[in-house]
Amino acid sequence: MLHKSSPFILTAPNGILTGRDKGEEVLNQAMDHLRAVEFETVVPLDFGQVEFIDISCADEFLARLLMRIGSGELGTRFVFIQNANPSVRETIEAVLRLRGLTALLKEDLRVVVVGDLKRPMRETLDVLIQKRQVTSSDVATALDKNVNIVCNRLNALQRLGLVCRVRDGSVPGGGRQYYYESIV
Repeated sequence: MLHKSSPFILTAPNGILTGRDKGEEVLNQAMDHLRAVEFETVVPLDFGQVEFIDISCADEFLARLLMRIGSGELGTRFVFIQNANPSVRETIEAVLRLRGLTALLKEDLRVVVVGDLKRPMRETLDVLIQKRQVTSSDVATALDKNVNIVCNRLNALQRLGLVCRVRDGSVPGGGRQYYYESIV
């Protein structure tokens, strides 16, 4: 089961984050925060104090952070975005689309996908977000798809840092059983 840590709160003088140097500084702070939490933990990235972030800063910070999560460098530590105003959200969306990355943004009780995610992956993610924890068979049934197709999609979503895969032992007759958990 995933744990939710205290948020990583982005702070900015006058509410503005600009430049690659500032992005690298924020990235290093976020990496320290993430390394300090245990595996199977989700860290909200709180943009509540940020009024504006430029493309360079968002690219240096968020794109690189998501790439590190996707590479497996941080193990099973995940992030999602919260409290991003429309200006910040638009910049984040632009950077993620440019880099072919995806993140989840939590707005009140709603979860929004920002960035680049194709429709088949999005429909799989939607089932997972709705149900919170599923097996590939659960998703295959919900989408009326072959279980192998669903397994491939769920594994790809795991590599993107959008879901967490947890092994839950063996199944009767042999094989392994995995559960996939929503990070939001």
